[in-house]
Amino acid sequence: GSCTVNYQVCAPAPNATVCDTATLTVTASAADMQAALGATTPAVVSPGQVITGLTATCTNVGVNAATNATCVPTVTAGTISAVNCVPTTPQASLAAGSAMVCTYTYTAPGTAGGADEPTTSVTFTATTGATNDSVPANNVATQATPVIDAVTDTVGQPGGTVGATTPLGTNDQFPVGSVFTLQPGSTCAAPAVSGTGTATYNVPATGSCTVNYQVCAPAPNATGGDTATLTVT
Repeated sequence: GSCTVNYQVCAPAPNATVCDTATLTVTASAADMQAALGATTPAVVSPGQVITGLTATCTNVGVNAATNATCVPTVTAGTISAVNCVPTTPQASLAAGSAMVCTYTYTAPGTAGGADEPTTSVTFTATTGATNDSVPANNVATQATPVIDAVTDTVGQPGGTVGATTPLGTNDQFPVGSVFTLQPGSTCAAPAVSGTGTATYNVPATGSCTVNYQVCAPAPNATGGDTATLTVT
């Protein structure tokens, strides 16, 4: 808010009747809470992945203390747990220049291993505010993070074919630059998987066999990956 000081200035004697008046208006500078997501907020997640040590930071960038300041991390899919805010939220008074840092654990939706997950993206959000917050435009910070998803494949091939190939990424969801790799447990003879997602194998004369593979996001997010199986009949 604001207040006023009314005043008058007069010339010295013998002209003291020559005066003028004016008003000083004083405006109180309010707090300004600003939200930010931590640098470790993932750029990609995989089904069922658990990520610890994520942060949401809410800073009072105003010149006055923030009253009843809050800081809350949320997600649109998956779950948040083990939330620990320092200092605790809400804060009755958060000094100018001070910050509330909320650390939390995130668990991505779904289960790794070939299922076709319905969730394609997760939005991470940090939200802040205060009773005397003067700039609501910077109260929310968001980041949209894709979910990488390898989906089980099936293909029919002529029995006894040597060096048959199948593209694996047709029904998968992954960022550009992701890397495919062969995984243990494949039962097809001479299995191989190229980095770009082509499986090569020998087809049995009868019956079926499998090629297990993994697709991981490109560096520096290579820990975000999912596995699936190609079944060849």
